[in-house]
Amino acid sequence: MRYLQLFIVLFLTACATPEFAAPAPDTQLVAAERSRAIRAAMKTALDRRARVYDLSWPILTENLTFCPKTVPSIGVVLADREMRARLAGGLREEDLEAVGIADELVFAHVFRGSPADRAGVVTGAQLLAVNGEEVEKPEEAAAAIRQRTENDEVVELTVSVRGKNTVHHVSPTQKCDYAVKISTSQAINAHAATGDIVILTGVIRTLDDEALQYLIAHELAHLVAGHRRKYVQNTIVSGAALAGPFVYGAGWIADWTASTLNRPPDTPFTARALRFLAPWTKEFEVEADYLGLYLYARAGGNLEKARGVFDVFSRETPAAIYMRSTHPLTPDRLARLKASISEIKEKLSRGDDLLPERRSR
Repeated sequence: MRYLQLFIVLFLTACATPEFAAPAPDTQLVAAERSRAIRAAMKTALDRRARVYDLSWPILTENLTFCPKTVPSIGVVLADREMRARLAGGLREEDLEAVGIADELVFAHVFRGSPADRAGVVTGAQLLAVNGEEVEKPEEAAAAIRQRTENDEVVELTVSVRGKNTVHHVSPTQKCDYAVKISTSQAINAHAATGDIVILTGVIRTLDDEALQYLIAHELAHLVAGHRRKYVQNTIVSGAALAGPFVYGAGWIADWTASTLNRPPDTPFTARALRFLAPWTKEFEVEADYLGLYLYARAGGNLEKARGVFDVFSRETPAAIYMRSTHPLTPDRLARLKASISEIKEKLSRGDDLLPERRSR
């Protein structure tokens, strides 16, 4: 035991120590900074959500003809304190409680241009009752609203803003039955692999409103075109579940060998492996670019600014300019986009319906 104690003493005395003495933090200052950081993090996260929600609303409501399923909606996101912490991405309910945020059922967001917005409901207002019945939890309130909207009936909302109660009567509208979700990942990307539209925080921070709205339309295009189901079908047909690791591994070895010999191919062998394992994947991306542009145009999007998505991708991930993978090359996408914009503008000038052209069988 003595030897162990001696070893510990010697070990501790041998450890390197700081040379400069920073002042001890004031506990009140630490608490104030913690409160400021929590409020700033919450505001930043909710502002990002609000931006994506508002941009998605016209995309989801102006393209009902393409969506296999629609749902009535008044255009609100409801949350109690626990839900608001989750929406903020990484905060805990006790964090919000510590900075004085009450455990109330509020409108975490009212979609711009939605029925609730037109009826005068505002983000941040407290929801007291639905159709005269008091509500306290988001699930409870959502069920009460859904009960009315499913029958296309007016929803009565009793709302409190700064202690003043008002009653709003809201008529639902139809929207595409897909959720828009925000990921905290900083990657510059988005996807629809889960059956919902998932926008990553990295791309929200990078794109302007027009480009971000087109990206939302692109992901909706994946969903309405059934690409998720087709990916699965093609993967099964190609035998990727069994052969995938071996084929992709062989491609990786071939790429490594070519790189070692300083003879990299124009199309990496791993990309060729992916194309073999998931047939038509690149073509599905082309289809989503094209169909998504129509969905974007039908929602009133600025066609000339849609290309901002690919400008950012080529700037932030330069390899996309020349490396072939499961997505088309960025220059190819920009060239196709320009041709598609001309096609849509011509239809607009003739007063034609904005319907994409179908492939000849």
